[in-house]
Amino acid sequence: MHKGLHINLFLAGRPCLVVGGGKVAWHKIQLLLDAGAKVAVVSPEVCPEVGELIGQGLVIHTPRPFEDHDVAGATIVYAATNVRAVNRNVLESCRAQHILCCCVDGNWAQSDFTTPAITRRNQLTVSVSSGGNDCRQSKMIKNSLARHLKMMEAAHLVIVGTDHNHLTVEEREPFHLTGPRFERAGFMIMQLWGIHEFMVLNTCNRVEVIAVVSEETARNGILRHIMGFTHLKEDKFYLKTGKAAFEHLCLVTAGMLSQTPGENHITAQIKDALEEAKTRGWAGNMTQEWVSFALRVSKEIKNHVAPLLHSYEIEDLALKYCEFRGKDLSASTIMVLGAGIVGKGLVKESLQKVKKIIWCYHVNKPEISKDWNGKVEVCTFNDMKERITQADIIVSATEAPGHLLHLGHAPFFNQERPVLVIDLGMPRNIDPELDDLSSDITVVDLDGLKYWYRRELTDMNDILSRSRAIIAEHQDLYEKITNSFQGGNASK
Repeated sequence: MHKGLHINLFLAGRPCLVVGGGKVAWHKIQLLLDAGAKVAVVSPEVCPEVGELIGQGLVIHTPRPFEDHDVAGATIVYAATNVRAVNRNVLESCRAQHILCCCVDGNWAQSDFTTPAITRRNQLTVSVSSGGNDCRQSKMIKNSLARHLKMMEAAHLVIVGTDHNHLTVEEREPFHLTGPRFERAGFMIMQLWGIHEFMVLNTCNRVEVIAVVSEETARNGILRHIMGFTHLKEDKFYLKTGKAAFEHLCLVTAGMLSQTPGENHITAQIKDALEEAKTRGWAGNMTQEWVSFALRVSKEIKNHVAPLLHSYEIEDLALKYCEFRGKDLSASTIMVLGAGIVGKGLVKESLQKVKKIIWCYHVNKPEISKDWNGKVEVCTFNDMKERITQADIIVSATEAPGHLLHLGHAPFFNQERPVLVIDLGMPRNIDPELDDLSSDITVVDLDGLKYWYRRELTDMNDILSRSRAIIAEHQDLYEKITNSFQGGNASK
């Protein structure tokens, strides 16, 4: 196999020679003319296409067989006749005068260079080469890339998803992408024509795909289908494109569309989702830039509207809800399920407020600080049932794909002790039927917290209006990144 060095030759105004006048020669002449070269053709006869170029004065034609001196002064030469011996003679004449020559027939292996399959779009040139071994495959790949480049010029930021504002927790649960469903959805999106990059944001409140796609792919409903939204009514999910998608991404990143507006966990979740997508090869520089710009704008939003918000993280909200339900935290034992971001936050916020913490984990055992003075006990999910009887409050903050607490755990609850169970998971980690089991067991999910918290909210319409005004002031960022991947052809 021949391995070559791929370079761009700047041939503008330079003399180049094509020996031969058939269709293959015509293709080589076109490449040279596109490069701005001065093209000479030596051939007794020429095909109509070459004859047209000659008639237009674009090439100089010498109507006779090749002679050795014809190569003199040429920068590069194509030997493109249908006679192998003639092409070999051209190659040897070039070698004698140290001129680079390409033979288009079986002599190619002794040539100085081959021409890759080339496609151009505006200022971008893409070439594909098999080293001369499989020209058909090179052309197939080139044609495929040409269609992809064309779609790039019509590509936009697209977001399709649903959240707590569109579906209840029970309605939303089947659409969240966890475990095998996450893997399958990512694999299917990767196969779509017109998808350039994407990431999946899957939190307790929302599930959405953030993607750079062609306009056609955005419209044809395939993303909606992969997300499982085909049978949902239009008001139960959202599909945002272009500037509307950028606005949505900024609002989400700023926490303005979260269950507890202004919370900060969403920033880390978006960064984690981006890193996951980059690791899997789903996302690259384009998605990175979208998220970076959204983070920049979201920071400004938070600086402006933070004084207007009663801003709580979800773990703060859970503890405040416990107090609202009459729990004396200082006399309570809280069981925390999960050692992720929210689980760690719950333990941290509970340390100075509760009597005791039982921290349950699945795989990664959390580290316990010596400063906690034995206030925190750690156990695995497998040991959880033996510890339930000690809990006054149970808060689930994990991403387990099924119910961690269910009717099978009922015998382990202390029947003489009222227990408040708060489910922050999505899909839900607590079987809601436990709520009907006994008056001493109360189960509250994310929707229950949301409806309670709404009573304390500031006027979110005013806050969202201010946030959108800030985003509008940064539309130049949207234009900048769109122009960068559309080759400067984005609509203003």
